[in-house]
Amino acid sequence: MTPLYPEQTSRFVGFILLTLSLSLRSAGLCAEPASAEVLIVGAGLSGLSAAYHLKKAGKSALILEMSPHIGGRIRTASYADGAHAEVGLEEFWENNPAIEIFRELNMPMETAYSSFSSFYYQGKLYPFTQDSNPAFLASVLDADELKAYQNWDAKMVELYRQLDRRPLPDHLLALKETSFADWIKDTSGLPAKAQALIRIETEPEYATSWQKISALDGIAEWHYFSGNGLAPRHVVGGNQRAALALAKFIGTERILLNQLVTHIKSTDSGVEVTATDQGSFKQQVFRAKYAITAIPLFRLNDIQFSPPLSAERKQAIQTQSAGAYFTAHLTVDNAANSFWTHAGESVLPILTDGPLGVIYEGASKPGEDALLNLLVSGADAERFNSRISDPDQIQEALLAAFDKQWPGFRQSVKQMSFYRYHPRAIASWPVGRSRFDSLSESLRKPQGRVYFAGDFTEDTHSNGASQSAIRVVKAILRED
Repeated sequence: MTPLYPEQTSRFVGFILLTLSLSLRSAGLCAEPASAEVLIVGAGLSGLSAAYHLKKAGKSALILEMSPHIGGRIRTASYADGAHAEVGLEEFWENNPAIEIFRELNMPMETAYSSFSSFYYQGKLYPFTQDSNPAFLASVLDADELKAYQNWDAKMVELYRQLDRRPLPDHLLALKETSFADWIKDTSGLPAKAQALIRIETEPEYATSWQKISALDGIAEWHYFSGNGLAPRHVVGGNQRAALALAKFIGTERILLNQLVTHIKSTDSGVEVTATDQGSFKQQVFRAKYAITAIPLFRLNDIQFSPPLSAERKQAIQTQSAGAYFTAHLTVDNAANSFWTHAGESVLPILTDGPLGVIYEGASKPGEDALLNLLVSGADAERFNSRISDPDQIQEALLAAFDKQWPGFRQSVKQMSFYRYHPRAIASWPVGRSRFDSLSESLRKPQGRVYFAGDFTEDTHSNGASQSAIRVVKAILRED
């Protein structure tokens, strides 16, 4: 088995980069910087969505992206045998505004599972083979446990409804001072198995321990699972197709790659954005009426703002925490599918409650090797991302975890490919903070002519990226 890394792998990604290199320009090659009414920093989902909405409103936008590819965490890896799987593990919940964009772009969507998934608890697998979340819960919990859970879930629904109120009532805002875990243990009245189910199902969403996020944000997360739950969707053929379709609609000439933005200056009449081309190291200044930052939270610390960010915004950036993701793609012998089938039916995805994280199924041709997709989160992801362990050690740690869960599976694995993320790539709010507090609200307001977008301003999920794009574009259109 040969472990691979993003720098080495994926002919599919290589093809995408080649395609984009033929159509997306580098600012260093232009005699004069392209002009636009709005400059957008970052070509992830929030930046692409903002440009999409601006174009529909008749406004010109120019996107500056520091990397050689578009899409941010929307990335799809493809392999020589035609198999493919998501690298970013981006899901589009059915209430995500991006889905409406994809419909308008004629991007076919699919869903194969619900918000709940099969999971292991104390070494036992609870397979999701039912048609709905309530039916699955009835197979996991006994009658008394299920009744207690249903009563608790009804209370969560009511609490979630109250989150639309502004400002939040004091009794709700106070919940940011305790952890989601402690709040559940102290107030839910739920039996141990039901509490474990909540922990196991939700922790992969915010990519850290439920001890590390505030109860207030745990309530916000739970609405994806409450009642019948929401279904996550993916783009048929890979999520990367959606990013490419967005770029085509925006105009690939309006997206400049390899542009490291270092300075954003806001004046009464407009903005100046300084960027350095990472190929030629040529620095250029772009001017527009407004600027939108649509980059991960940690990247804001790479930019010098003039005037400087307010003390409140700096505090918001410095005190927000993050979850950790690490992805592994496993090519395995097709006969190994017996390990993840139950009564002849696949029960993936499976939440392992351990180092393997969530086991998803990649796409492969019938009869060919199967492709599994591990989404590792929390402490295990931090360990694998740290590069303290070498590839062979990471591979052995994963194989050992498989040996414990599925004895004999090791012999089926032919190759592993590893994908790492920045330690602060996934937005979450620690105890003492919340997406609903005044610090978060400061990032949802513009500073002069600079607007802040990105999932970290709204939500842990891609929903936040989409919602933030709508928010900033509406604000700019009102000002204009």
